[in-house]
Amino acid sequence: MLPYPDPLLAGTTFVLRPFRADDFDAAVEFGNDESTARWVPALPAADGAGAVEFFDACRDAGEMVHLVIADRAGDSYLGEVTVVLGEPGVGELGCGVVPAARGRGVATEAFRLLAAWAFDTLGLGRLQVFVALVNTPALRLAERAGFRHEGLLRAYWENDGARLDTVVLSRLPGDEG
Repeated sequence: MLPYPDPLLAGTTFVLRPFRADDFDAAVEFGNDESTARWVPALPAADGAGAVEFFDACRDAGEMVHLVIADRAGDSYLGEVTVVLGEPGVGELGCGVVPAARGRGVATEAFRLLAAWAFDTLGLGRLQVFVALVNTPALRLAERAGFRHEGLLRAYWENDGARLDTVVLSRLPGDEG
């Protein structure tokens, strides 16, 4: 079982907390946003309770910690961050924020907080991000969060029926972020 951050990870204007059933509608709206729908995976269930159950099961199995980026003042849903564990000691990070939260540094700060927590609490030796070469905002986010380019995987990712080149970026515990 993977732990949740305790205490909650807090940024300047947000906290990272577990996904709750009442986050579901906002998460659906985020996933349907035209600028993010191509890059954000569909929710794992048809309702909030099912999504919570899925995220809890993944955490219990030691596979993933999925957190909501919630506004500090009103607890509203601003987006999500995730660390998925595959290979021993390696985590893959993901992040997305709603359009209203973009351009304020929320995603960068959340990504950095989750990375530091994953290194310190989970004891990971490597974090990595896979980003489609054409997804410029996500590439900039990873770079701002201290991830370094490692290479290009040609035609690695299938998206909307097309094969996309994907950039691999990584961060190690000693890297500055």
